[in-house]
Amino acid sequence: GGEQEDEAVPSAAYVTQLYYKISRIDWDYEAEPAQIKGIHYGPDIAQPIDIDGRQHSRCFVSDYLWSLVPTAW
Repeated sequence: GGEQEDEAVPSAAYVTQLYYKISRIDWDYEAEPAQIKGIHYGPDIAQPIDIDGRQHSRCFVSDYLWSLVPTAW
């Protein structure tokens, strides 16, 4: 049953859509690899994100991005 296991892995497009639904962040894929850019569509305002990944730890970036996600589902 190797085929069924492969089907369980979601496609990149699906994962991207899922992240967008959860985070409401529209990523700028044209940005430099170290640059974390996009727009976060919050409940009230759209807020640009522009973080230099070389200046901050992955932990900081992750915590910051999660802080944008509303906790009320």
